[in-house]
Amino acid sequence: MSGLVLDTSVVVSGLLSPHGAAGDLVAAIFNDRLRLAYNQDMLAEYAEVLARPELAPGVTAQDRIAFLMKLRSSGIPVTSVPVPDDDWPDPDDLPFVAAALATSEKVLVTLNPRDFAPAECHGVHVLSPSAAKRRLL
Repeated sequence: MSGLVLDTSVVVSGLLSPHGAAGDLVAAIFNDRLRLAYNQDMLAEYAEVLARPELAPGVTAQDRIAFLMKLRSSGIPVTSVPVPDDDWPDPDDLPFVAAALATSEKVLVTLNPRDFAPAECHGVHVLSPSAAKRRLL
């Protein structure tokens, strides 16, 4: 696999609830069963969101650092592909779409599928954590 893209919501959910589907995906990343594709904007968002005080103590500084280090050491850095103009519900999500478009599988996993609905028109497979777990693990 050339790398899948995880929306920040999935990373947060996976770290907070390790026994759910999102947690299984995050564990698979740490166990080298899945590889994440990422761009610099995603890396910055992961770092900022995972450091938010309202996520503590569920997401510790150690969790945040371990995830970011794993991403940097075994993730797949991609050069973002221009995202087509469309009616995007949340423009802040465009770096994730740009990364998914840059991979051969074009898989984006999210807990907010409506935010990424236009991506499906451009060949991106938008999956829930449960669907991604069934498909990829």
